[in-house]
Amino acid sequence: MGIVNENHGAHFGHGAVERLEGTLEAVEGIGRDLNAVTSAMADRARTLARKSEARAAAGESERSLEGIPFAIKDVIDVAGFPTTMGSKVSSGPDPSTTAPVVDRLERAGALPVAKTNCQEYSYGILGDESAFGRVVNPIGPALCTAGSSSGSAALVAAGVVPLAVGTDTAGSVRIPAVCQGIIGFKPTFGVVPTEGVFPLSPSFDTVGLFARDISLLTSAFAAISGNGRGDSGGKAVQAETPTVDTSLLTTADESADGARAWTEQHLGDVRTTSAKSEELVEIIERLVGIYDIVRRYEAYVLHSQFADEQGEAYQPGVWAKIMSGQTITEGEYREQVAALEELRAEAVAIFDDVDYIVTPAIEGEAIRWDEIGQESAAKFMRYAMPFNVLGWPAATLPIGPVHDGSWGSGSSIGGSKAGAESEADPDSRPESVQIVGRPHSDEMLLEFVAGF
Repeated sequence: MGIVNENHGAHFGHGAVERLEGTLEAVEGIGRDLNAVTSAMADRARTLARKSEARAAAGESERSLEGIPFAIKDVIDVAGFPTTMGSKVSSGPDPSTTAPVVDRLERAGALPVAKTNCQEYSYGILGDESAFGRVVNPIGPALCTAGSSSGSAALVAAGVVPLAVGTDTAGSVRIPAVCQGIIGFKPTFGVVPTEGVFPLSPSFDTVGLFARDISLLTSAFAAISGNGRGDSGGKAVQAETPTVDTSLLTTADESADGARAWTEQHLGDVRTTSAKSEELVEIIERLVGIYDIVRRYEAYVLHSQFADEQGEAYQPGVWAKIMSGQTITEGEYREQVAALEELRAEAVAIFDDVDYIVTPAIEGEAIRWDEIGQESAAKFMRYAMPFNVLGWPAATLPIGPVHDGSWGSGSSIGGSKAGAESEADPDSRPESVQIVGRPHSDEMLLEFVAGF
């Protein structure tokens, strides 16, 4: 297996509070060193851990995420803690209620230990602008973390927590996962509730997950999607021999050679096709303009309430992105929303004879901070953003030398035995592939990914 697949229920039962203390120490130590933590949540986590111990003592059955520590991107509300958005801008009082996605994880037994640093208001894929400064990539401080869910990815990559929550509007879970060498998952649009999550562009926003253990991520998705499942009524059945389209992988440049080699090695038992190349290219060409207008308009409308009094408090690049939407008319926006609905209805026909699509995770390779240029953001989003626009579920998984979960060391996941020790090349770049499924086949997609 290329992905860590552990017994994630190991924290259940007596001694849960004692075991939690090690995680809380790491949050305050490694987490702060990585600049990944905005709020530690020790008291809340301890209270819930004591409840886990009481359940165990009473002989109650173990819940799916019993005793699992998790981190929360700081655009998601937790009662009693500020939601900073990675910003100096004040967007209202501290929340008095907790977002449903957090509540569902807690009800499944998980323990919230930290809120995490992020790109200001989630507006940026590079992770380069936060009022708290950049998050440090656990693989190496010179490497870009990507964004916007930078801190959530870093705490998982460094082994501080096994699970973290982020948001993904154009790749903001999947791309930090790529750059920090872990698994990132964006569910089908609308499957996971976004109440209590500050939006960037509601037409595309999704709540997503980070982990190194695919079975843990699958359990967490079942919890946050509600009713223990996230697919279309649980009726989808995995094809005995799935058909995978590799069109976007086949036509990528030489930076995708590793992803192509991985595909040849791991997809030998499935049918592959490049027959959808023209259709996918046409769909992507259509959706780029839709995304640009809809996202800029919605972001500007959301932030216009703060513009007059707090504009100067924003990070410069984020403010420029926000203000770029002020010239878009409501008529132009409504036209593109209609085009979005039409495209989503038409594009799903891709899956009439294809089960999954495999693509590069990003265009080119993961970059260093000092290599960021004008095209960097577009390259990061090239293969991620289309599936936000379409609303399809997508997962990125590491395939080369990546972090082993201990800050300062490396191992290989996806090309050799998971967890095996290896020497980390200081110049190596993390590499991933992206696997996309039909809408509302989230659990089936995760099952497929688990096979690698």
